[in-house]
Amino acid sequence: MPRGRCHFALVLELQELLDRDLPEVGALSGRYLPELVAGSMAPDAMRLLGKMGKYGSHFYEEERRETWGKSVSGMFEEHPDLADYQNMDPRDRVLLMGYIAHLTTDEAFRDEVTVHVHGIEDWRPVIYGLWSYVDQLPIDHPDLAGVLDQFEGRGGVGFIDRETVSQFVRRARGWAESEDPVVHEQILLKMMGRPLSDDVEIRLAENRGRADAFFDENIKARFVDEAIARGRDEIEKFVNGVYSR
Repeated sequence: MPRGRCHFALVLELQELLDRDLPEVGALSGRYLPELVAGSMAPDAMRLLGKMGKYGSHFYEEERRETWGKSVSGMFEEHPDLADYQNMDPRDRVLLMGYIAHLTTDEAFRDEVTVHVHGIEDWRPVIYGLWSYVDQLPIDHPDLAGVLDQFEGRGGVGFIDRETVSQFVRRARGWAESEDPVVHEQILLKMMGRPLSDDVEIRLAENRGRADAFFDENIKARFVDEAIARGRDEIEKFVNGVYSR
């Protein structure tokens, strides 16, 4: 699913939509922007550094179609204590909003982008190329890396360990700083513990070339619109206690 820079770009667009559509919620998430942006990295942090695996952190799996479209509801079914928005610390509320935004972005990416790749042979390079393309979404903030540096990495929100998220955010910080797709690739390889070979730029160009048949401006626009709309809708449900038992 998309890497950090894509999530950063879309969570900032979601923040703007919350400001317009849900002003009180937008004001809260804007006040605690480091929580929102770091929260948009939290599922990957819990999956990779927290060793929770895909379903334990994202609440769906590509191989289990019955889980598709249910990642947010699945999270609250697994962790009902997190659904009580009214009695939650404001910073924790916003961290969960960021978490929700990550889940809905991943699902929109699958449904609008990678669905076109299903069934082809040698699909992995195509996915890598698609990741790179969506990483080039614009980040509308003058110092997003500085925002990430303000994230408070102590304590926990249910199963979400803030220190684990903080560690991951420090590794992902470069995605907020650089617009260079080669740098994005190098950050990913370093996270995965893979060597930084001299042919990174060549392989990236090859992957993007393979992805060209599966990506265009219309697909990108549908993905962006769907990701933001889903995030807004799921956050509104969270705020209104829809998932609270």
